[in-house]
Amino acid sequence: MAVLEQGVWYPNKDASELTAEDQFALPSQIEAGRYHLYMSLACPFAHRPYLVIKYLGLDEVISISSVAAKRYSNGWEFDSEHPDPLYRADNLAALYVKAKSDYTGRVTVPLLWDKQNHAIVGNDSAAMAMDLATRWLPLAKHPVELVPAALREEIESLNRWLHSNVNGKVYQVGFATTQAQYDQASETLFDALEQLDQRLAQSRYLHGEDITLSDLFLLPTLVRFEAVYEVHFKANKTPLKAYQNLYRYLLDLVADERIRSTIDIDYMKLHYFFSHKHINPNGIVPAGPEIEWI
Repeated sequence: MAVLEQGVWYPNKDASELTAEDQFALPSQIEAGRYHLYMSLACPFAHRPYLVIKYLGLDEVISISSVAAKRYSNGWEFDSEHPDPLYRADNLAALYVKAKSDYTGRVTVPLLWDKQNHAIVGNDSAAMAMDLATRWLPLAKHPVELVPAALREEIESLNRWLHSNVNGKVYQVGFATTQAQYDQASETLFDALEQLDQRLAQSRYLHGEDITLSDLFLLPTLVRFEAVYEVHFKANKTPLKAYQNLYRYLLDLVADERIRSTIDIDYMKLHYFFSHKHINPNGIVPAGPEIEWI
């Protein structure tokens, strides 16, 4: 994975080789019109805050744009279809350097930008999604309690479990370089999906009868599963449709127009199949599969 080190782009250097990474604090002031979310319609982690913003109706107070679907050696780029609306930058790395000229770390989405101070105020998707779902609620057009106080600890705990066993684990399946790595990651992932299927036999959503932030953590992986992960990442031990309760849950969530508006399967497929040349060297994007809910 490429990184910036002291503001210099290293396309073949991994974050594990850095002695430290710069961190950004979330905004102390909640203010309509001041912030912009840079995200990717392909990235499941950037999908988290994007879902919160759209579901709560915060898109009227926080502007949003996506980077381009195709990723090259310069990392996340902008193009004519998905330009940088603020500075007309060529790529996301330029914004990290604009915010901090000697920035060291990964160049990732999501990225929350302070338009007033020309600064980054967050690039941790989990923390950003939690902040948007709680502190930003007074500015929401649809002020839904995604993190009820009585459930906050349970939601945070489940979100961490989802990240380790589902959201991130499917990448370990796809990026495995040995059979042992693949087998171990696949077993963990599909055990987790089985647990979720059993959990959803007891309730409509992960924490009962109402949507919570945990549902918006799980959903980004589910919507990519059939079109990308089962094919591109070889995450195909059990078809997603075989999990009766989990699939019912997926169909329930994507039926909500605010949620559905955040999903662009064609963009996702183009990004994954074109950009991951170490998995798909020729960058050929498959025509299928047909998916029931699209």
